[in-house]
Amino acid sequence: MELTEKAKYFAINAHKGQVRKSEPDKPMIIHPISVGELLKEYGCDSQVIAAGFLHDVVEDTSYTLEDIQKEFGTDIASLVQGASEPDKSLSWEERKAHTIAETRKLPLRNKLVICADKINNLEDLLLKFQKSGVRDFSAFKRGEQSQKWYYQGVYEALIFQEDPNLPLFKRLKDAIENFFDYQEDLYLKDTIFVGHNEYYERLKRLHAQKIELQRLKALNIFQKPFVIEFTGTPHTGITTIISNLYDFFKKGGFSVSVIEEFTSSSYYKETFQKKYGHLSKGGFNLAIMERVYNQLMEALKMEKDIILIDRSINDRQIWNYRCYQKDYLSESQYNEYKSLYGHISHEFIDFLVITYADALTAVKREYVNSLALEKRSFINEQNIEQYNNALRELRAFLETTAQDFVFLDTNSMDINNTSVEVAFHVLPLIRKRYIKNFEERYHLK
Repeated sequence: MELTEKAKYFAINAHKGQVRKSEPDKPMIIHPISVGELLKEYGCDSQVIAAGFLHDVVEDTSYTLEDIQKEFGTDIASLVQGASEPDKSLSWEERKAHTIAETRKLPLRNKLVICADKINNLEDLLLKFQKSGVRDFSAFKRGEQSQKWYYQGVYEALIFQEDPNLPLFKRLKDAIENFFDYQEDLYLKDTIFVGHNEYYERLKRLHAQKIELQRLKALNIFQKPFVIEFTGTPHTGITTIISNLYDFFKKGGFSVSVIEEFTSSSYYKETFQKKYGHLSKGGFNLAIMERVYNQLMEALKMEKDIILIDRSINDRQIWNYRCYQKDYLSESQYNEYKSLYGHISHEFIDFLVITYADALTAVKREYVNSLALEKRSFINEQNIEQYNNALRELRAFLETTAQDFVFLDTNSMDINNTSVEVAFHVLPLIRKRYIKNFEERYHLK
């Protein structure tokens, strides 16, 4: 096995069962792997990278420096030793002062391992605080001012008799400034989002969650995209919400695919209706169901991180229920397809978003959001209330057909806030998926 991979898997086994102190739902090994990958990103040699993976082994596991030396040699053992603190029976201040003093004496290669460790710690902690909106140091032995003294001291020790313009040193300097001396983007705060402070604060929390997902994604190899289906009352802004989420994820570096509502597509209007228009209403609806199922299967073959689907399998369940109520489908037909596609949905749909609005609110939105005042033939209170009745009848069932769901009453919500609400529900689920995949990849559980 190549040296750095050997070191990585040694560290994985050594830290098995340990969790991150600041975020207990994360395996501890995420930190050492991130440090090793950071050193690799900045072009360090294989021994330094290996030491990055191993840097916490002596300090936080039962393995000794002698074990590291026996397994990886004197050079890597020396690099690990430089990143390990002395006797933990000393007070926090004594240990940190000793670390700062000893760091000044170390060779550059040792300093690079320490630098990458501090960068990852600070960047992760900043994201944790930004996600919650609270700077909480309760999980640490000392508060913010003591932490600032320590990190600034380490930085000064690292650049002692070294070139401070080395990329890793510059990144640590930026991380310290961003964490301890964070400057608000006043243009965004006081110009772009003036009068919308609460909305802006929520967007900042979402942004931090997205950056964390980028980092977790970089540690994983995924086999299946995260699939989100949208259904619910017509004219609750589903298409716009999908567009907002597409933009949110795409700008964050995620590969995203959007599948438009089939019955609004040009293919449906120009080809499908002509091809299947001779069928009964029940048969026609089942043909649509088969088509949206095929759409989903085709999408799953794409190498995407996230798939957003506008009204797919679960929305057709609502229409099939309406066909059943109108005797277009027999009870046995309805139950057969309900069961079949319910199982399919549960297997492939990760998150189901159900948006709701009362019929009058939905009709008002249709008129207000359009320039045309001509009377709608299909968008009226009666039709939408029939849809809502079916939705209410099937709600309990639909909530079992995806691996997770959210039901949003949008009567008093605008589109932007609905989009934000969906994002706040879905990001933790993707985060959970990424952590689970990471644990499975390295056989941590």
